[in-house]
Amino acid sequence: MNFGLNLDEKQTESFLQKMVGKIVNAIEPVLRDRLLGDELMTRQQLADWLVVSTKSVDKHFIFQPDFPYYMVGTQKRFWKRAVIKWIDEHQEHK
Repeated sequence: MNFGLNLDEKQTESFLQKMVGKIVNAIEPVLRDRLLGDELMTRQQLADWLVVSTKSVDKHFIFQPDFPYYMVGTQKRFWKRAVIKWIDEHQEHK
């Protein structure tokens, strides 16, 4: 497999390793943020992240029966990853 580049086997392997390295470097920040960058947010942080008021975040998110939260003492906290998943699953389709 030389991809039409007229490379010998060793050059092709080197080329593929470099390309894979570039691809990994390009997608790593996205994967890191999505998988490892999970954040536990307060109600205010959730509202700020969604760019809505706390009143709107209460009505449209927090007070929905299946909205995900984690209790820290007596306060609800919200995992960013779980909120993204919930939003993905509750999109309106027209």
